[in-house]
Amino acid sequence: MGEVERTRQSSSSLLTFKRKRALEACDSCRKQKTRCLAGSVEDENRACLRCRSLNMDCSLADPNHFIRKVENDNMDAISANINSKLENRLKVLEKAISSITNSPIAGQISLKSEKDVFLQGLLSMDEIELLLEIFIERYGKRWLSVDYSASQYMELLYTKSHLMLATACLIALRHNPSLKARIYTDVLNIVDRLISEELLTTSPSLQFFEAVSMLTLYRPLRLSQKQDLWLLSGFALQHRTLSSTKGWFNGFAGSSATLTYLDIVPARTWNHLCHGHLVMCMGYRRHAMLDENTFDDCRNILTNTKANEFDGNILGMLSVYSMLYRMLRSPTLDLDYAIFQLEEWRKEWCHLWEQPEPQYSRIAYFYSYNVVYEASIQTATDGNDFANIPRYVSMVQSYALKTIDAIFELSAYDMSRCSDHVLFHAGFASASLLRLIYAAKTKEVDTSIVQPKVLNDLVTKIWKWLLVISVDQYHLATKFANYLKEYQKTVNEGTAESTWFKGPLRPVSSTTLQALKPYNLGVATVERG
Repeated sequence: MGEVERTRQSSSSLLTFKRKRALEACDSCRKQKTRCLAGSVEDENRACLRCRSLNMDCSLADPNHFIRKVENDNMDAISANINSKLENRLKVLEKAISSITNSPIAGQISLKSEKDVFLQGLLSMDEIELLLEIFIERYGKRWLSVDYSASQYMELLYTKSHLMLATACLIALRHNPSLKARIYTDVLNIVDRLISEELLTTSPSLQFFEAVSMLTLYRPLRLSQKQDLWLLSGFALQHRTLSSTKGWFNGFAGSSATLTYLDIVPARTWNHLCHGHLVMCMGYRRHAMLDENTFDDCRNILTNTKANEFDGNILGMLSVYSMLYRMLRSPTLDLDYAIFQLEEWRKEWCHLWEQPEPQYSRIAYFYSYNVVYEASIQTATDGNDFANIPRYVSMVQSYALKTIDAIFELSAYDMSRCSDHVLFHAGFASASLLRLIYAAKTKEVDTSIVQPKVLNDLVTKIWKWLLVISVDQYHLATKFANYLKEYQKTVNEGTAESTWFKGPLRPVSSTTLQALKPYNLGVATVERG
């Protein structure tokens, strides 16, 4: 019965929305009997989507425009019969006019809308729907809980957030080479400008947080990053904590059966944003803009009956990353206590490894052990405790291999949409193995513990895999691959100055190192002070 009620409510809501949209149709769309997607009510220029894409005057852009009622009720029935034909004609007309860029009408439209991907003639409605289909299928359903068709999602974002609309198109362009070659840089510039504007607002929209979380998971394809994503995600976290938007993320708590699917979306957005920020703290070797209360808030998602296995995966990763972060920020690394904490974590979260979802939390668990034992080598060396170093070396090798094995267990489809945190784990594990190979070649480690030939073959397999899944030369996968390939060459030549467990002093060229920044694949250390 509850399901029936929800269906009725949803249907009623949809009908109400459609009536409102029909009443607000502009003169041009009403004349053509086609759907009219008006701009946001907060926008000074409310020109509809169709008029913007065709560079036409729109009556909704007129501040004196008022809502008119349809004089003839029979017009709806007539328009229903010919609507499909008119839609086809509109598409033909749109393509014919899309090449016109110097229309005098463009100068009459407000500067606020110049960042609109439609007005600039970058993408047609068909192309945007195509990109949104890609985005929803590969990214939106998993990371943003998108439960719309491409056309519905375009409608939603066009009225609520041009930033999220541009971000979705930007990420989806990875999978459309022809469109990517044509407009990627332009769309990226739009995203940069919109982010700068949103950061100045006192209460950013929920879609702003969604856009930032997606950019932290899939950083833009460019030679060097214009936006510091660690700083951007940190600003977003502070916005949530200090501004009136905090209420969005607190309203999902509770396990009442009346909660809807959308009630959990803000909680997921918050957790994904925290996850992206914390991964960058590990990868960039920077301080986190989070505290203990933040992680308590993240756990609240489990009180929602709509939480699923992927929510658990994200929460499990947040838990182990925060634990590892605190270990590396402590004055000294207590290995026994670190192992105890990691095993306690495994007891609590290993049930996730039996789920059909990708085992991201398992990858994070092995990565954490890899880091802990590598940092322990530093601690042992500083304390002249050389007796335990062979055991630590063996464990570094073991957990680096386990990390790589877990990554290779991902499905081909999941590999094709790997987020940056998976690429980082693959890169760091491979760099750890290269440091061990180097130590064996310089006679610092017994070759009975480290087998350079086997590890070399595996590292080669890793950087070749990274190149296979890479989108272009600016993709993070390519940058990690180039780093590992060059590092491997330096190690095997054996001409670099020995620095023991830290590997060669200069394993790669400054150009390769600069391209990878701000990621740091150097040896794991305890960050004192």
